[in-house]
Amino acid sequence: MMEIYKITETEWLQLAIEEATWSGKRYQAPRILKFNLFYTSKNGHEITGVYEGDTILFKWKGKELFRGTVWKRDLTLKSVVSITCYDKMQYLLTNKDVYVFNNQRLDQIATRVLNDFDIAKGNISYTGFTIKSLVFSSVTSGYDIILKAISETYKQTGNMYRVFSRAGKIELATWNNPDDIYLLEEYKNIIDVNLTTSIEEAITKVKVILTKGKKTYYGHAKDDYTNEKYGNIQYTESVSDNLNQAQLNERAKQLLNAKKGLNIDLSATFVGVPDIVSGVPVQANIPRYAIKQKYYVDSDTHTFKGTSHTTNVTLIKENKIPEVGL
Repeated sequence: MMEIYKITETEWLQLAIEEATWSGKRYQAPRILKFNLFYTSKNGHEITGVYEGDTILFKWKGKELFRGTVWKRDLTLKSVVSITCYDKMQYLLTNKDVYVFNNQRLDQIATRVLNDFDIAKGNISYTGFTIKSLVFSSVTSGYDIILKAISETYKQTGNMYRVFSRAGKIELATWNNPDDIYLLEEYKNIIDVNLTTSIEEAITKVKVILTKGKKTYYGHAKDDYTNEKYGNIQYTESVSDNLNQAQLNERAKQLLNAKKGLNIDLSATFVGVPDIVSGVPVQANIPRYAIKQKYYVDSDTHTFKGTSHTTNVTLIKENKIPEVGL
């Protein structure tokens, strides 16, 4: 069921692995493969057969799920070495530079960055919309540059794109919601659910401060219900934008709406499905917690052991693109 190979120019060497984890997080660049190997020692030197820079391929039921590079090894005196591999997205994350793009599409920006950093590219979809200007005056990772271009394209067109690694190459493709989504159901395919509620990061009141010369202006917002229920939890922010009083109050209201109320974290473990990865929508039906709605996978961890495969996911309600500073 599970196959892991070290790939060289002349051969595929299959590795004897009992367990592996394959994981990723939404908008966190590389997917990660981890596994353990037993090693031997000779003349004071360890012999593992797997070293930093080696190419590793992972298959499940004959389908390739991961192809990447060994970035880290942890050795113990028990003759076990833990291997950590990242896919090609890691190179987009670690390579950084400054850029100015004028009248370029997302696909042109991605192609330029991949070529400059000598990162292998696969299919790069034509994105159509031309971005008038993107300036990265501070040193910025190739990943954040492309993510900013994805964000700008989405804001102007409503078309979502994603950049990812497949078969050892970086690809850019549309990221539309599928017509059919996977159903997670209590008592059927769900093994366990963890629901955490907290007010540790909640706020009930906001003050926004703006200083203009010798004068200071304030914007205020308060949620009476949560302030009464949870107590006074104030968030204060200083702004430098030239805002009038109404805009200061609106800024405070927006901050309050984003952070008021309970913070709810939902995760589930279920019978493994390789296609359920970060960013994918799922339908969760969990009667015990009165949950019956669509979520997006924020992070995923797939565990493979022998013929067993389980998937653990954390779920969020919206698949928002994070802001990237210029």
